[in-house]
Amino acid sequence: MKLCIVMDQYNHPHAGTESQVFKLVEGLSRKGWELRFAVFRGTDYTRSGEFPVPVEELGVGRVADPGSWRRVYRFARTLKAEGFGLVHVFFNDASVICPPMMRLAGLQTIISRRDMGFWYSSLYLRALRLTGLWVSAAVCNSEAVATLTRDAERLPDNKVHVIYNGYPVDAMEPTVLSPHRPPVVIGIVANLRPIKRIDDLIRSVAGLVAEGGDVVLRIVGGGDPAPYQALAGQLGLGDRVQFAGSQPDPERWIEAFDIAVLCSESEGFSNAIIEYMRCGKPVVCTRTGGNPEIVSDGENGFLVEVGDVEGMTRRLQHLIERPELRQAMGREGQLRVMRRYSVQTMLDRHVALYRTLMKEERAA
Repeated sequence: MKLCIVMDQYNHPHAGTESQVFKLVEGLSRKGWELRFAVFRGTDYTRSGEFPVPVEELGVGRVADPGSWRRVYRFARTLKAEGFGLVHVFFNDASVICPPMMRLAGLQTIISRRDMGFWYSSLYLRALRLTGLWVSAAVCNSEAVATLTRDAERLPDNKVHVIYNGYPVDAMEPTVLSPHRPPVVIGIVANLRPIKRIDDLIRSVAGLVAEGGDVVLRIVGGGDPAPYQALAGQLGLGDRVQFAGSQPDPERWIEAFDIAVLCSESEGFSNAIIEYMRCGKPVVCTRTGGNPEIVSDGENGFLVEVGDVEGMTRRLQHLIERPELRQAMGREGQLRVMRRYSVQTMLDRHVALYRTLMKEERAA
């Protein structure tokens, strides 16, 4: 079987979408698929030779440049001549240019949507609604993203498919309740950006400390910590708020959490929550985007409304006082990852979609 994957660019295999593409390419290669992998614009990583298959640079620039469309069409003609019939694209520019150019050359295009459309602009939406006429399928990584994609890009229901992200499950260790030794470690893995609302979590921790709680907050993620450090200082938290910066292996830090938090105002499908669950940690997260599809309130964690600092504080306090509940929720989270979010499940669902589209094309 043959498949081409096209992306705007590929920076490294640690980011959310890039990590899933890496797993998809690895898995399909092991299954014997013949793959072409192309990027509009190359990066140091794609030129390093570390990706599982060779990476082709198409030299595509701005969407408004007619030369960009010509380059994609020439690449599509090459794919068709080599017997390829299906192209799976990721990111914004490829989603605009590829569907009509690939169809013009006789190929089908699948687009991917993996967030709540924070990058949508009126111009992008107009372009996507037009070029979406040539989209064969859209793969979304949560029901929330699928609903948004159908509504915003005006795609028919039968073209939108939900395939959850996939994660390795063979290395997961069972949760073990260790003796409680204060302080309780509350942790978050998130980049230091306003959309992650880390200031809400700092205020929540300040509320716990004010009530006599012996807790520390560890924040793992890249970005400028200065404004958050200033807020922690204003709230009298001192060294109770610790910044670890960006980490290549965040699970090593998650393992030391007692409670894991994600308090974003928008999420498509959170890789951080899955990493928490893989490590057997109870989760407190905001009720936004795909989060309620992963966390069932009261089973493997708690859901709070976006911006509800008081509600977050209550849920954290509840877990702080009940170590056995933390263990039970962590165990349920691990079981949920194994059942729903394994790499194998993700691969199988992609392969089933690819085969269906290829079969339909041959029949047509």
